[in-house]
This record gives sequence, C-alpha cells and structure tokens, in this order.
Amino acid sequence: MTLKTIAVRIVAIVVLLSALVSLPVMLFAQTGDDQLDWRQRYLGIIPLVKPNAADPVVAKVNGTAITLAQADSYARTEARLLNANTTEETKAVWRDALDSIVGRQLLIEEARRRKIVLRDAEVAARAREFQLASPGGQSLSGGGAPDADLMREVRGSMAIEAMLDQEFRSHSVKPTPAAIKGYYDQHRDLFVVDPGEIRISHIAVKLPPDPTDQQKEQAEAKIKQLYAEAGKTRDFAALARAKSEDSLSAPNGGDLGYFHPGQLPPIVEKIAYATKVGHLSEIIASNLGYSFMKVTDRRGATYAPLKQVQPKIALVILDYNEQAAVDALIKQLKAKAKIEFVAPPGHSA
Repeated sequence: MTLKTIAVRIVAIVVLLSALVSLPVMLFAQTGDDQLDWRQRYLGIIPLVKPNAADPVVAKVNGTAITLAQADSYARTEARLLNANTTEETKAVWRDALDSIVGRQLLIEEARRRKIVLRDAEVAARAREFQLASPGGQSLSGGGAPDADLMREVRGSMAIEAMLDQEFRSHSVKPTPAAIKGYYDQHRDLFVVDPGEIRISHIAVKLPPDPTDQQKEQAEAKIKQLYAEAGKTRDFAALARAKSEDSLSAPNGGDLGYFHPGQLPPIVEKIAYATKVGHLSEIIASNLGYSFMKVTDRRGATYAPLKQVQPKIALVILDYNEQAAVDALIKQLKAKAKIEFVAPPGHSA
C-alpha cells in the first residue's frame, strides 16, 4: 500500500471503494456485513462538513472537538453502507460512527506524534478529487485550490495510511505459507468444487389433506418433540423405525440413501449440504407435513487445489492480520487518551 492508493481508499460522503477486501470477504464469508473494516472506518468515510461554531460538540479527544454535524454526516454514510433502516439500527450506527471518528482522530494524532510528513502538493492533488459539503448538502468548494478543511481531512487520511503501513511492517502481517496452508486445511468446505454425494436419513410427521389449524399445531408439536429426542439419542435409526410416519423409510431406520446435487428439491438440498455429517438439519415444513434430516455420510467431494486458491486465502489472512493490528493500536491509544462524550438531544453517545 502506498500514499498514491489513497484515491481509491477514501469515500467522500457517497463513494465507497473497498475492493481490496470485498472479494475475499464475499468468497469466504469471514466477516459480517454489519461491520466496517478498518479501511472503511478510518480512511473510507470522511465527515466532510464545514465547521460551524454553533454546531454542538458531542465528544472531545485530547481536547479536539467532534461535532454533531460530523457524527451525523459519518453516520448517514455508514447507514447506507450497512443498509441500516430501523430506528434501533440507525441509533447503533450513530454510536458506532462517533466511535469511528474518535478512533480516526486518535490515529491522526499518533501519526503526528510519529512525525509522518506529507508534501502539500501531494495532499492538494488528492483533495481536488473531492468536494466539501455543508450539513445541508451544498457544495462549498470549486475546482480551484482545495478548501482548507478538505485539505486537513485528506491529509489526515494520508497520514493514517502512511503510519499504518509502518505498523503493518512492524507486525509482519503478510501471511506465511504455513498460515495459508493451515487456513486451507481448516476450511476445506469453503473450497468445494463438487460436493459429491450425500447420504441422509429422516424422520417425518405427516399432515392429512386440507389439515385444520389444530392438526397443524399437533403435528408441529410432535416433530419438535421428536427433534429433541433425536438430538439426545445415539440410535437415530431406532427412533425413526419407532416413530417416523414415513412408511417407506421408517423400516430402514429413516435411511433415504445417497443423493447428488440436483436430485433433491432445491431448499432440501441446500439444507442437507449445509448440515455436517452426524448432525441434524433444521425442521422442514411443507404441505405434506414436517420432517428433519440426519446426514450420515458424504462421498466423492472434490476440492480446489491449494495452489489455485492460495492468492485468495492470502488476501483473507492479510485483511484479518491488518484488522487485528489496527484494533490493537486503537485500544492502546484509547487507553492513553482523554476522551469525553456529550450526548446531544435525540442521540445516545
């Protein structure tokens, strides 16, 4: 990572460019969609609002004020990125946004303490790519010299990135071949090319044609009871023979045999292949009744070779290691800082 990459790291109110981490996250589902990563949190979203003396202060970081307009601006962007819509979600996003601005300020101060130096011309070149907006959304800077406030925020992001480059080198975040191999071995289910065949047994409770609500309730209660029993017994086959209402499979201990992809109804197939060998599936409801499966065997699965997926695994581990290094640094800086929060009307700090 270099300072030149800052142009694709910063989101100014409406732009998010996080391609370097989105691919491995999507492929391997290692991070949730309800959280920002460090690039988004401290580089990607800049609370670009014009300072206003009348704007309430919601926090102070070592004496530096964070205003309500800054927190609201950051929170609006974060809410869009996380698709936060409910009142509870937006309140949580606002609190998280304020915490992110606090963290950003701490990182800027730490970069200053480490004497990170940036050339004005380089900062100005980056700043010209963005416009400063007031809380109402009006454009406050044109195509000439960058606004001083915009220059300050862009300089802060560039200083953070330069400092974190140093931090990452000191923590050796680059994944080792052993770490990549270990990840591959521990998460082989993520690299399935062909899932092969799956053997399942099931226990069913049937519904009559045009069942009444009472009959549905009774059947549902019964399948839940059987599910609980199946979770405790070591002999699923005996339970199926005794209590399953599927007359075809019950004599065989509920065994349905092997299936390969495409043979089962899509929803059943999805649930079956998501269930580990020896485990029970969730209860499945249909117009015929209720049932649940136990996966008893898998065979014939093939996996992508390590060499093929190694670059993607390296990105996942690198992202994890970088996030851990940033989190540790933020924790250290918070422990030494003087941070004050003030909750304005209608918000919770």
